Formats: sequence, C-alpha cells, structure tokens
Amino acid sequence: EVQLGLLPGAGGTQRLPKLVGIQAALPMLMTGAAKKAKQAKSLKLVDMTCEVEQLESCALVCAQNIASGALKIPKRGEFKGTNGYVEKAIHEYSFARDYVFKQAKQQVMKSTSGNYPAPLQIINVLKKSIETKSLGKPKGYDLEADAFADLALTPESAGLKSLFFGSTALKKNPFKGAKPVKNIAVLGAGLMGAGIAEVSINKGFNVAMLDKFQDGLNRGLAQIKGNLDKKVKKKRATAWDTNIVASRLTGITNDMSHTPIHLGRSDLVIEAVFEDLGIKHQIIKEMETMVPKHCIIATNTSSLAVKDIAKGSSRPENVVGMHYFSPVDKMQLLEIIPHEGTSPEVVATAVQVGLKQGKMPVVVKDVAGFYVNRCLGPYIDESMTLAFEVENYLQMDKAIVEFGFPMGPMVLADEVGVDVSFHVHENLRPDLGERMGGANIAAMEAIKAAGIKGKRFGSGFISYPPEKKPSGLVGSLTSMVVPPPKKVPNPAALAAMKPFMKTGKVSDEDIQKRICARFVNEAIFCLQDGIIRNAVDGDMAAVFGVGFPPFTGGPFRYVDSVGSAKYCDHLQQLADTHGPRFKPAPLLVDMAKTNAKFHK
Repeated sequence: EVQLGLLPGAGGTQRLPKLVGIQAALPMLMTGAAKKAKQAKSLKLVDMTCEVEQLESCALVCAQNIASGALKIPKRGEFKGTNGYVEKAIHEYSFARDYVFKQAKQQVMKSTSGNYPAPLQIINVLKKSIETKSLGKPKGYDLEADAFADLALTPESAGLKSLFFGSTALKKNPFKGAKPVKNIAVLGAGLMGAGIAEVSINKGFNVAMLDKFQDGLNRGLAQIKGNLDKKVKKKRATAWDTNIVASRLTGITNDMSHTPIHLGRSDLVIEAVFEDLGIKHQIIKEMETMVPKHCIIATNTSSLAVKDIAKGSSRPENVVGMHYFSPVDKMQLLEIIPHEGTSPEVVATAVQVGLKQGKMPVVVKDVAGFYVNRCLGPYIDESMTLAFEVENYLQMDKAIVEFGFPMGPMVLADEVGVDVSFHVHENLRPDLGERMGGANIAAMEAIKAAGIKGKRFGSGFISYPPEKKPSGLVGSLTSMVVPPPKKVPNPAALAAMKPFMKTGKVSDEDIQKRICARFVNEAIFCLQDGIIRNAVDGDMAAVFGVGFPPFTGGPFRYVDSVGSAKYCDHLQQLADTHGPRFKPAPLLVDMAKTNAKFHK
C-alpha cells in the first residue's frame, strides 16, 4: 500500500508490529519490501516454510494436525533477549521511542526529500498508537483509518495509483497479429547488446549473440555470466537455474563456420552496433542474405531515424526500432519505433517480445529523439543554461533531486556520458528550433574541448578521485564508519566554463520550475504531434525511462494536479522572463481555456 501512497489498511499498522516487533515492522511498513520465506520465518512473520511443490500437501497436513490437537498454534508477539529489551523500552520509555522514530523519520526524509507523505504518516500512526497504549486496540485502528483516509485524498497517492494502473495497462499488447518468436540474434556484444541478450535468455528466448571480434564477444559473455553469478551469490537463483538460462545463449563471431546456421534460425534480429548509418545498412544487407524472410530486423538506435535505416533493407516492412535503455537489465522502458512502412504485425510482434522480456513497451513516432530523449533534450538545454547562472552547478543537482528526480542533470550527464548528452542536444536542435535555444553552444564546445567526457572516463562535471578501497574486514568496517566522499565540481570543468559564466541569484525553486517546465512542455508537444499515442504512455515512459518524479504520476498527471490553466500561465510567465523556449505548447493553450485535463 505504501507504494500506492497509502498505508497498510485493515489493521496492517497495528497487527504487524505486535507480530514481529516495532524494529522489524517499521522498514516493512515504510517500504512495502517483500521478505523471502526464510527471512519471514526468522522474523516470526510466518510459522513454517516448505518447498513450493509441497505447499498444498503441507497446508492440508497442518490443518488436520491443528484440528486434531497434534499441532499447537505457536505463541506470537513474544520477544526474547536483546530484542525483547528494546521492544519493551520502545513501549515504556519515551526517550527510546523518540530515538527510534526520529531515526526512522530521518531515513525517510533522506531517501524521499519529504515528497512521499505515506511513510511519514505510518511513523506517526505507529508512534501515537504506542504512546496512547492503543496498539492493536480500537483506538489504534481508528488512528490508522483516519490516516488512510487522509492519504487516499493526496495528490501523491493519486499519482502513484495512476502509475500502478498505467503500468498494468502497458502489460497488455494492444496490437493484433503478433507472430511467435523463439530465436533471437543480437548483433554486438557491447554493454547494450549483452544486456539485450541477457534479458532475452532470462525470459526463455534462445539467443545467438554475434560480435565481429572474439575479444568483444568474450567481454559480452563475461558481463552476462557475471550477472548470473551475482544472482546465485545473492541466493536469488540456484546454480542449476542459471545454468539452464545460460544454455539458451550461443556466442558467435563473423568468421565462425556455423554462424550462418544460427542466424538462419532467427525470428528476430536486434542490432546494437555503432551509430553509423552506413554500418547499419551494411549489416542489414548481410543479415537479409542469411535470415528467413519472416525475420524481423530491429535496430536499437537512439539517434538515427528508423526510416533511414530501413532504406538499406530489401524488406523494409520488417524493420522496426526497439530502443532499450541502459542498463538494460534494470531499466523497464522499451520504446518501439515503427517507420511509415513497418507492417502492423511487426509492431505487434516487437511489443510482444518486449513484454516477454519484462519490459514496458511504448510505441512512439519515428522522429528525432523519439519520445524520452526528445523530452530530455530541452531538460539538458535548460540545465546547460542554468549551469552558467548559479554559483555552483551542483546546486542544480541538489534542487532537482529534492524535487523528486533520482539524480540531477550534472550527475546524469556524467553517468550517461557528457558527449552522449551533448550529442542528444545537437541532434535535436534542427528539429526543435527555438525550443532548444537556451544553452550557449560555444560554452558546450569549450567543455568538450577540455576533455570533460563523463564518469567512466574519469573526467566529468564531478571530480572522481582514484578509488583505493581497502579490502577484507578493514574495507567492510571502513565503508560502515567512513561516509562516502562529498561530490565536488571538477576544476577542469569549472575552468572551461569560467569565460562564459553569468552568475546571479537563482533559487532552488527557480531551478526546479525551469528545468521541469522544459521537460513537461516538450512532453505536451509530443502528445500534440502524435509522437506518443496517449497521456498514459507519456507518463509511464517519462517515469520509467528517466525517473520523472513517480509521486507526480508523470508529466501529464502532474499538469492535471496543478491545473492546465495555471500551468499554462506559469509557462507563459517563464517565456516572458527567459525567452520563447518556454512558450507553452498550443495543445496546452487550448486546454487552458476550459482548464481541461489530460486524464479524464
């Protein structure tokens, strides 16, 4: 329930603490995190465990034994040893109670910046129930019911519930005519290619991963093996399970004699090679001499037009874009990009494959940036405008994280690569015109010339000192005692930016309003121009693709909560102050006349 902006109703805040204790109950109530069976038993959340296959027979035997008296119900809510003393102190002494709940509140504020009221309400309800000695009693249930009612009416709960219903809707394929896919060929064993192969074998597809060179193939295979080994180490899977998964993967190179045999079995080819149109045309031509005629050829491009890539095919109706997000094994979003000549059956099949891979497929139009990167472009543009106005550009990151994004724009640029971020900006400028007119291009060129490339190159907007972590017990103790180093700007980046600085007083609120407005307004342009099918797709893609604050429900739900008329005025005021890049989308202007909503 907490993940829907609510608290566990029907007595959840009252019964769980009595069953497992306050210390164990608090994190479960505040996060909604599931517990493995063995953990649940050690917490006394459940009395017995058994193998999955034996569940029904064990339940029947237990029921019979309870009925006959052979099995007695264990005593619950009794806490022994240190846990017993701590539980007693929380219930009986205000100083112990205040300390525990203060720590819980600080943890919530640190991880959510106070944007999620439900965990804070859970803390309040539990503390009041203990203070008034009403835990598990009628008054405690009344406290819970009142808090539940309050939370149910919050905009945060509305946003999170819309995410739940939206993501549920996207688990169904709205397109008819999907063809069966059993065998997939992935071209390129880099980070993206190996990631695509991994999520595919995890879900039962047979995958042939092709790389031009053996070294590249080995790197990709090692990435997949490493991730499978981590599952075993963390006890999320057995070695038997991961061996079965790994058996679905075959690594091949161009010069292997059996490569044409594997490609000849493919129902779907996904290319994840270098972003060069000539290379992609060459690969398509080569593939079409080896794959069956029904085989779909999907491109994982993020910057090239799918229609241009399809020009290299003799069967363009079988070409479609499948844009995965990095890291592929963690990011849920998948953009499906048909060009004008893509057949409906190919679109339906691509969506079906994405669903089976555990992705959230959103079909978008074949335009520059597709949907997510198209919205991200103006976001980057405003970030690179503000970076030269604030005293410390890390102020931007702090403000944006407090607004609800998982990371700020400077850290984001470093993570994905400063060169990649700037390429997105450059790619969108011809298409979006004045909507990309904030940043100083000369300043961005100076940053590139200074070698500011991002975290993995060791030189981004943030300083990345060489990591020398002690190993073994010393390393473990050090990580527990010594806090991680504070982020500081990279002096090389500051030096490159200095000639272009125009610093002034910019508040955190101004930063949040300006950067968020650019993203939201572009999302509305995308809906207006038919780049996304509907507002639900736009909300889901923004949240699951770039981490638009989940508690808002996405950019369209966010505008609904503010009011289209009020948000249109807000954009117009920003345009009057900062220029035409903030000019509201015509669709929003029309909606503002009647204060209409995107979600009915």
